[in-house]
Amino acid sequence: AMKRVFEGEAIPEFVVRNLCRDGSHRWVAWSATRIPGEDQLYAVGRDITDRKQSEEKFQALLESAPDAMVVVDTDRRIQLVNSQTENIFGYDREELLGQEIELLVPERFRADHPAKFESFAGQPKARPMGSALKLYGRRKDGTEFPVEISLSPVETETRLLISSAIRDISGRLKSEAKFQALLESAPDAMVVVDTDRRIQFVNTQTERLFGYTRSALLGEEVETLIPERFRLDHPQKFAQFSANPQVRPMGTGLQLFGRRHDGSEFPIEISLSPVETEDGLLISSAIRDVSAR
Repeated sequence: AMKRVFEGEAIPEFVVRNLCRDGSHRWVAWSATRIPGEDQLYAVGRDITDRKQSEEKFQALLESAPDAMVVVDTDRRIQLVNSQTENIFGYDREELLGQEIELLVPERFRADHPAKFESFAGQPKARPMGSALKLYGRRKDGTEFPVEISLSPVETETRLLISSAIRDISGRLKSEAKFQALLESAPDAMVVVDTDRRIQFVNTQTERLFGYTRSALLGEEVETLIPERFRLDHPQKFAQFSANPQVRPMGTGLQLFGRRHDGSEFPIEISLSPVETEDGLLISSAIRDVSAR
C-alpha cells in the first residue's frame, strides 16, 4: 500500500495488523499522503483493534446463519458476507466486499433500489421475512431466482449498518406450484390456512362456491367464509384442532354452514387434514356444498 501511495495512487485508508513493542498485535487503520517534492510519506494511524474484534465476532455469527447474510453500510456498499452468500450468488467474497448491493439485484430493479434503500435507512426497523413482496436475486452468471429477505439495522460505534438475511425460495415455490395443481384437481372447494387461521391457498372451486376472487381471500382470516353467528366460537375450535391435528373426514354429523361474498349462507360438509411443511403446520379443508342433498 505504501508503494502505491509513493506512485501517486490515492488510498483513503488501509488496515494493517501491526506488531507492537511488547510483542502484542494491534489492528491499525492507516491513511498516508506523499509529501510534495519528497520521497517521504506523512501517515496517520488509528487503532481499530476493538472494532476489528467486534467485526470478527459478528462474522462468526454470520457464518452460523442458514441463510445468505449480507451487511451493507448507508452508502449501500457491502461490508460483510457469509459463505452462504458465496454459495447462493456464485461470487467469491472478495468480489463482493466494497461493491454496491445492487450487484445482487436484477438489472430491471436496480434503478429503483437506491430510493427504496434510502427510505429504509432513513427510518430503519426490523422487517421479517414473508412480507408478501415478490423479490428476486441475481447470480454472478446473470440468472435470477426468487428470494425472501429480512432486514435488520445494526448500530455500531461509528456507523449504521443494514443486515440482510436472504433465503432462496425456488424450491418452495416449485412445491407450492405442485400443491396448487393438486388443489385445482379436487372436485370440492379447497381452503388451506396456517396456524394463525389465515388463508394461504384456495382453488377455483372456492371462488365459484363462495363468490370471492382468489386475491380477496389470500391472507384473510378463514372466518371470512363463516356465518357471523359462528365466528366468535370458531378461533377456539380451530385452536383445539391445531393442538391435536388429525384427519377428520366428511360426514361427521355436524351441521355446518358457509357464507358467500353476498352474505347468503349454505349448508356444507368439511373434511380437515393437517399438512406439515418446512414453514410449519397448515390445515387443508375440503368444503362441499350439500344444499341439494
